[in-house]
Amino acid sequence: MHPRHLWKRLAGAVVRRGIGATIGALALIASFVLAGTATGTSSAAAQPANLSSGGQWACSGAAIPDGYVNTAYNKDGCSGWGSWWQQPDADGLYSCGGSPIYSGYVLTDYLSYGCNGMGAWQHSLAKDGIWTCGGSPIVPGYVVTGYVVPGCHGVGSWYHQVAKVGLLVCSNSPIPAGYFAGARWGFGCSGFGGYYLGHY
Repeated sequence: MHPRHLWKRLAGAVVRRGIGATIGALALIASFVLAGTATGTSSAAAQPANLSSGGQWACSGAAIPDGYVNTAYNKDGCSGWGSWWQQPDADGLYSCGGSPIYSGYVLTDYLSYGCNGMGAWQHSLAKDGIWTCGGSPIVPGYVVTGYVVPGCHGVGSWYHQVAKVGLLVCSNSPIPAGYFAGARWGFGCSGFGGYYLGHY
């Protein structure tokens, strides 16, 4: 029953039966509200298709468990407060914008219509020679060696490689411990300029 109807019952009870009925009605409302809070995940379950098992619905504002990301949004969940489908992060998984990015993962695609229009990013495990979206983390030991303006559905893409001597890295690339930026080439990295990687 909707809380609005419960409040009407409460008002009617006060008029018809007095304080005893009012206390009973208050207890009923409290149990409804608390149950709605606790089971907000199940009331969210106008569950969009293709959701992985092993996940859970959580109301907006709830903490994301360690190792999990939000992968879907239901604006009608949790009695209209909105709810998020949380599931363990995995290689190739699309997560809603604002989800955590865990160590070893990079962002490799962007869908503006993903996550019910909130936008979604693909999480992929880093590997030598992977293209990542602008703003993606750069995993330790990797360098950025190329850039494509229209990549990642217009966000821009950066090419990640495991650091090694002689690579031409972009001027904004991190330089891993034990390496140094050597001779500069102004036309490197699609015109951003770059440095040849040396090793101490």
